[in-house]
Parts: sequence; C-alpha cells; structure tokens
Amino acid sequence: MTRLIDARTSMGMAETDLSGDLFPLSTPVLIGQVGLNVPGTTPGIIRVQFDGVAGIQLPTSPVLEATVTLTVVNGVLSTDPVVYQSLSTYDTVVESSNFKLIPLMAAAYNVPAPVSGLLIYSLYMTVGAVAPVLRSGPECFNVSAYTDG
Repeated sequence: MTRLIDARTSMGMAETDLSGDLFPLSTPVLIGQVGLNVPGTTPGIIRVQFDGVAGIQLPTSPVLEATVTLTVVNGVLSTDPVVYQSLSTYDTVVESSNFKLIPLMAAAYNVPAPVSGLLIYSLYMTVGAVAPVLRSGPECFNVSAYTDG
C-alpha cells in the first residue's frame, strides 16, 4: 500500500505582476524550493512527484525568440543533480499573447532516503533570449514523497 511521507508547497508569486522583474540572461533564478521530511529509515521504494507553474511576460514588440528552461534539482544549488528539465521556446513574432504559463509535471523513482532526514528540491528558471523576458508569475512548486513500504 502506498503511503504519503511528506508534501510541501513553495509559492513564489500568487498572482500575475504586470510590472514583473527582468530575468537575467543565461542565469538560473531560484523560483521554488521545498524541504521534505523523509526519515533516513524510510522503508520501501521512495517516489517523489513534482508539479508547478511559472508565469512569464514576453515583450510586446516582436524581436525573434525567447527560450525558458525549468530545472528541478535535488539540492539547493543550480549545479546540484538534475531531476527534471524542460525547454520552452517562444517566437515573439507569432505569439498571440505576451503572458505565458509554463507548467511542469515530473517524478523521481527509487529515491534514496536521506541520512539527514531532509530531502530538498529546488526549481530554477533560466532565460536564454534575444528578447527581454519578465518574471510576472504566478509561480508555484509542489513536491510530494511516497513509499510503498
């Protein structure tokens, strides 16, 4: 029988901010982080499920393309082991709306129980673009850990 170990939510921005901050180019920006309480003695196979959303605002004038990478890492630094990564590309010449919501849904299987009892996951957004991209929100990152033991 599956058993919930812990579930947490990180809410960076609850609603859209029309005057959002400009994302730095090619620099990972932390937009969500959770620490799950997972005892080091947790029996069975541990599975972790992730879901969330990140909102951006593209420029209103057409200037080619913008790419946005969402990366979930096991740890606190953008250089920690990658669990999930997605790339979204937007052609600002043809997009019908400059507000975009980027969803994520992922899972990790057979996760080792942490000796410390704390399992940390962080969500980073990286923008690579010719166009300026604003951090407009909303931003939400949910993580749940389960075991079959």
